[in-house]
Amino acid sequence: MTVIGLGFGAVVALELSLADPELVGRAFLIEPPVFGAISAATEGMSADVDAIRAAADEGGEEAAYELFLAGDLRTLGLGAERFAGSAERGPTAARSFLVELPAVPAWPLDPVRLAGLEAEVTVVTLPSTPALLRHAAEAVADRVPGAETVHSSRDGIGSIPGLLS
Repeated sequence: MTVIGLGFGAVVALELSLADPELVGRAFLIEPPVFGAISAATEGMSADVDAIRAAADEGGEEAAYELFLAGDLRTLGLGAERFAGSAERGPTAARSFLVELPAVPAWPLDPVRLAGLEAEVTVVTLPSTPALLRHAAEAVADRVPGAETVHSSRDGIGSIPGLLS
């Protein structure tokens, strides 16, 4: 099976590839936000956590999620506004966002686990990928043995199907 993940979903796709190698043969990781691999992101992540707390205190979980989707988080939500129109907005979306958010950016790129990865991995960036996200994607590609890096010439959600060939 081929799995595709964008943003936080890219980390989920990589984790699924590691957890069930017989299930996943190929993984496309689009802009994986593994900021734990980038020391320059630490200060921004701390400021974003403060902003998320303030938004949640003032307007609840949905307000924190909308802050993310608006691209108003300078690190954790960097570039999110580009895909906000396609984002899940169902009754559990905001809660899922808040549960996933702390784990994904600091996800460890454990070299021992990654060495056992059997899936073909392609790390993808888009023309509109912000520099910090591009740097995070490069850090993931550098640490995943045999990973291919693709800098797509097309942008947006519509560019993704073209990557699967």
